[in-house]
Amino acid sequence: MNRVFVCLSALVGFGGMAFLAETAQAQPPGAPGAPPPAAGAPQARPTIAVFNMAAVMRDYGKAKYQVYMLNDRRIKLSGDLLKWRGEYIKLQQDIQKTVEPATKEKMAKEILELARKIEDKDREVNKALNEEASKIISGLYDEIKMVVDKTAEMNAYHIVFAYPDAVTPDEQNNAYLKELKLKPPAAQPFYVAKQVDITGVVIQTLNAWYPPATPVDKLPPLEGMVPPGTGVPGTPPGGPGTLPPGTAAVPPGQPRP
Repeated sequence: MNRVFVCLSALVGFGGMAFLAETAQAQPPGAPGAPPPAAGAPQARPTIAVFNMAAVMRDYGKAKYQVYMLNDRRIKLSGDLLKWRGEYIKLQQDIQKTVEPATKEKMAKEILELARKIEDKDREVNKALNEEASKIISGLYDEIKMVVDKTAEMNAYHIVFAYPDAVTPDEQNNAYLKELKLKPPAAQPFYVAKQVDITGVVIQTLNAWYPPATPVDKLPPLEGMVPPGTGVPGTPPGGPGTLPPGTAAVPPGQPRP
């Protein structure tokens, strides 16, 4: 499987590493507007904020929906591959039982031809998935950037850091996450105060501004995969796209009240 597709699947939690299952609780909303202001000490508003990118990707409904559709396409594109691989295995088993040289030579040619077809098809499928996954990642980045920029503007933050981290105690003990935090590719906070963490605000606003075409809890399960939205803690009451009572989101491009 190609790198971009696997990376996207792992971040969102479909068929990959699902070590980030819960989102930080959203801060209480202030005055109506979009995005809802993050909670902070009234006497000392923070100028720096952070959000857990892994939690955002995990609980962003549209991201989960797009990865679901990408996995659905992978299954459809791989139909011939499954059939050919089955034929390849059967031919390998049959050739071992064959004694007649002419038949054995013919079967060997068929195996070679099948191997080439499988390799070409596998390359074609991976290329298509990689290109689509790259487009999805680019679009998700633009949407997350929009929400973070507007949240920073509304709350007068000077800097907003994105960080990958776990939520549950079990995840905190994950050796992979510990290694990741010792080799960060960018800024990596070792301590995050609740009043500056805007992860919940980012997730809620993303789900309100950019809802998926179909609610992820309504999607049928794909073959060999856990149904989206099943057993994933941290979903806001009312499902994806639901904001806390009294909080209204203004879509991108519209002036704030």
